Amino acid sequence: MDVCPKCGRKLTLLDLKPECPKCGVNLLYYNINERLEVDAINAELEHARTVHRLNRAKAAMVGSVFTIVRIVLLAVVVGMFFLPLAKLSIAAPYVDKAVSINAIGLYEGISAMDFDGLLKMFGSAVLGKSFILYAVSIVTIILAALAALLELILSFLSCSKRGFARNLIFAVSGIVFAVVSIITFSLFISNISGILPGVITGSVGFGVYLVIAAFVLVIAINIIIKIKGVKIEYQEVYVDRVPYSLFVEKFGEEHFDLEKLEAIKDEMEQYKLPVEDEEEVKEEDKEE
Repeated sequence: MDVCPKCGRKLTLLDLKPECPKCGVNLLYYNINERLEVDAINAELEHARTVHRLNRAKAAMVGSVFTIVRIVLLAVVVGMFFLPLAKLSIAAPYVDKAVSINAIGLYEGISAMDFDGLLKMFGSAVLGKSFILYAVSIVTIILAALAALLELILSFLSCSKRGFARNLIFAVSGIVFAVVSIITFSLFISNISGILPGVITGSVGFGVYLVIAAFVLVIAINIIIKIKGVKIEYQEVYVDRVPYSLFVEKFGEEHFDLEKLEAIKDEMEQYKLPVEDEEEVKEEDKEE
């Protein structure tokens, strides 16, 4: 507390007593009922916001057949990254190895990667360009997988103001990253085959095309949901016996202090639900 709430005297670090040195009012208990009322309203506002967020999250997940289909599709997109995304074969003296690149292979490869050796390969006059292309293809397919995973994780926010735009950004980004990965991997194979013919060969797998197709379906289902809309069933909650939606419309939902509460207190009375009606609503909510 910087000033006395009664007389306005500035308080310093030396004012250790609970009473104001000027007017003698107890700083701890002055207007305690009003301050408790403000705390109660702020707590009810935060509770109401949380309830409405949960209502929106529920609608985003299971609000309609299309939202359920969207969740399934998003899970499918993530699963597609475990399919063969590309194939790579190395045929050299004492080395004959074929590798199927997918999410598991990428994780194992990155975990065991010698980054110092990789940086040296990037600087190679002969193989540098090829390995840069390969690295870009790997990084972009990982980014595509992250876009799919993030959209799945954040799908419960789809009914928020920016939900539709967020979903489209993730899906379009996933398609762009996947296409870039296909192009750079194909260029890598073409380039390395010219340098080491018959030693390193490879091809793009069917999995990456299924990833792109699944992302397209995700975009389509998001557009359908946007057009048809999702009905959000808000649970009625109250702020000092005023319905939350009405309270926000009339008084806003910013943090309240004593001065702001005093300014709206009289007006609030006309919107308050009678105590007996509020009890009936609470009983109905319990039954449901």
